Amino acid sequence: MDDLSTYQGALQVFRNVKCAGERQNCLIGAIVDLSKSSEFTGAMIGNGAFGAVGYIIGDLIGRERDLRVSRIYDFIFVMIDFTETGVGIIPLRGGGMRFSPEKLTPCYDAFIFFLYQELKEITVKNYYGIRKSVKTISIVLADGKKLCFTANMEEKALPYQQNGMATLVASYQK
Repeated sequence: MDDLSTYQGALQVFRNVKCAGERQNCLIGAIVDLSKSSEFTGAMIGNGAFGAVGYIIGDLIGRERDLRVSRIYDFIFVMIDFTETGVGIIPLRGGGMRFSPEKLTPCYDAFIFFLYQELKEITVKNYYGIRKSVKTISIVLADGKKLCFTANMEEKALPYQQNGMATLVASYQK
């Protein structure tokens, strides 16, 4: 069984997909920013402005964006490993309203790895620009695809989160 609650356990999950770095492993647990998905876009345009027609138009706009983005938006929770060569993302199944490692299982068949050469930029910002305890993480690929996540600076269930987030903030905070 995979143990995401310890650094060594989470690192083993990435070793299982041959993603663990030799010198650097910046592991964090994050929540997928579902506001970038087609369902959210459809609901916002539909409910906010144009009723049923707007909902359909918004859904089409969102689906097009989802095709450009990734299948990551099918999940709520992910584990991310920033290694010396690239970024590995393992979606997690299960869970609830908060990041609970005992309720989450890695979805190995949906694992994605991007070399740094495939990335345009990685940015870390304060949530809504003011909340320093929560960060938004954006990974933009060279082809324009964008993956968006939110992560707490500290996660009680993930003792390695604070070190990983501190490293990430030091490298990519804007």
